[in-house]
Amino acid sequence: MIKCPYMGTPSQSINTLNITYALTACRNLREFDQRLTHALQQAVDCDFVGLYLYSQSTQTFAPVSAPLTDPDCPGYMIGQLPADGTMKETAVRQGRALLEHNLRDSPWTEAVALKTSPFTTGSVLVAPLVEPVSTGMQPARTVAVISVVAAGRTGAFTDDDRLFLEQLGIQLGPVLQNILASEERDALMAINRQVVVETMTTEQLMPVVRDMLHRVVRQDMTGMVRFVQSPNGPWFDIVYRDGVEIDLAQLRQFPFDQMAPAEMLATGKPLLITGHNHTHFPERAYIESVGILSCILCPLIVRGTPYGFLAIGSRRRNAFSDRDLGFSEQIGFHLSQAMTNLTAYEEIRTLKEQLEQENVYLRDEINATVDFKTLVGESAALQKTLKLVEQVAPTDSTVLITGETGTGKELLAQAIHRLSPRKEKPLITLNCAALPPTLIESELFGHEKGAFTNATARKIGRFEVADGGTIFLDEVGELPIDLQAKFLRVLEAQELQRVGGTQTIRVNVRVLAATNVDVEQAVKNGRFRSDLFYRLNVFPVRVPPLRERRDDIPSLARHFVKKYSERHRRPITRIGSGTLKALTSYDWPGNVRELEHVIERAVIVSRGPVLVIDELTQPDEGMIKDTAPRTLADAERVHIVETLRQTKGVLAGKHGAAARLGMKRSTLQHRMKKLGIRQASAHSP
Repeated sequence: MIKCPYMGTPSQSINTLNITYALTACRNLREFDQRLTHALQQAVDCDFVGLYLYSQSTQTFAPVSAPLTDPDCPGYMIGQLPADGTMKETAVRQGRALLEHNLRDSPWTEAVALKTSPFTTGSVLVAPLVEPVSTGMQPARTVAVISVVAAGRTGAFTDDDRLFLEQLGIQLGPVLQNILASEERDALMAINRQVVVETMTTEQLMPVVRDMLHRVVRQDMTGMVRFVQSPNGPWFDIVYRDGVEIDLAQLRQFPFDQMAPAEMLATGKPLLITGHNHTHFPERAYIESVGILSCILCPLIVRGTPYGFLAIGSRRRNAFSDRDLGFSEQIGFHLSQAMTNLTAYEEIRTLKEQLEQENVYLRDEINATVDFKTLVGESAALQKTLKLVEQVAPTDSTVLITGETGTGKELLAQAIHRLSPRKEKPLITLNCAALPPTLIESELFGHEKGAFTNATARKIGRFEVADGGTIFLDEVGELPIDLQAKFLRVLEAQELQRVGGTQTIRVNVRVLAATNVDVEQAVKNGRFRSDLFYRLNVFPVRVPPLRERRDDIPSLARHFVKKYSERHRRPITRIGSGTLKALTSYDWPGNVRELEHVIERAVIVSRGPVLVIDELTQPDEGMIKDTAPRTLADAERVHIVETLRQTKGVLAGKHGAAARLGMKRSTLQHRMKKLGIRQASAHSP
């Protein structure tokens, strides 16, 4: 019978199986290390057993066992050595166990550590713990390395011992990998329950994160750092720190773009610094001077934007492995989600306060008008629109609100909802132009956990939140074409599926939509589905621009003067007659919003009780003609000339310029004379 040199003796094979079986029951890395040490001390005549986790990305070895991590133990200095020239590095590279009979006289780097060791020599066995890969074309992946030492003795081990340890490493690689994965999974589930699901402040959050990290990663420092913009460029502030004092003033001597946080920010990937690599970072000397010899930096992303990073430090070199880096990255991801929630909760509190303040104003406005909130005015054009609102509000009909920007389309949607039987249910609003296309589907329909990257929990979409109430989609013309079919299904069938889900969810939602673009033209251009347009356009309501409801300008102007004089504490009681006429004559391309902003600016600069506006500046010179008027007088002149052109110079009569401008013929003639407008030139080509 020919014996395979890699099988060892029968007793060794039994030992290998027994040790492997015993270690499969371990619950975590620490227990695995302790049981392995006990088993090897019985299987081979040794004094010390050391376990290292191997990092393929940095080609370093992170000590796990107490003799390698305790500064009072003789093996501590070996664990601090760089990997180059060590038995561990060669064993990984060759994929086999190594035997050294006399470490003192060997060329290995570990021999250096004997100079500070209580024993002068020793016999050493080193073997990799490997995990087979899925394809046979690649070598097995090294998970860890075992080091067995007979202190003060030469020739303590045989080649059979080497083969035994090599075979054991092949058996234990998958076992250790499963234990590491199980330990990480349990810790991540715990941190997900405590950090992401529960509502915490930052002060409550970070101690929980620190304790969770300690369950898996041995460390001496935990910190959370936030990026800020300083007068000298990007910088960072320490939000939380535990374990080591860091002086930011000392770090400011180094240029940010050369520091480790800058590299992490540029790549978006976590950074592992072992103490022997990344020596090019200028701040390394200061960090080591405060006792941190190894560290991990994990980026924190809040709402898609770099927020800062999670920092983990150790007083040992080679302290962290790829496994620690991956686990810390997962913790950083959960922390990012928690910070996103905290930010959202803070915004909700702020919005609640704002809404409470706005509700006071809206209640006053409701009492002052026809129960349409801030839709102030008695003009025929506006009253026609409000009549349509009164007719459609009590129904469940879909309404498409059109109109120029600044005309108050959202206020009209609020009025429809308030006058509907759904008024006790929520009105949920989404601006389709304010979100990137990749987020709109999730915002509208929600998503399931794991549907995409960062989807760590199920999210209910706005259609579900609006169940029983109304959803208002502003700028619906910006809805991505590939999402329009799904939106149409919700409109017609009142059912949806979350992103990444298979369950059909029934909803009862009324849809109001608004746009300031020509949707019919978008249909012709292929940017908007025709079937969706016809489904939205069941009951169209057009909000007239301010130039078509000039009779409302005085009441709107007085309303805004009252509002902003109270807000800015200005003693303004009325509007000058000339100013009021000029305001009425101006075309207001920005509509009510522009009028409101003009009045607010005028209120701020006014000092007397009468509001006077000497000059009206267009909001965006790039959006108007080069010949656009700069003052109210210019605006009035342009408007009168255009009206005369349209009426072919006719002043009087039902369709004359005076009637269109809302003034008497004699008043119009007086204004034309004052502005230097000749009737003949007004309608000349």
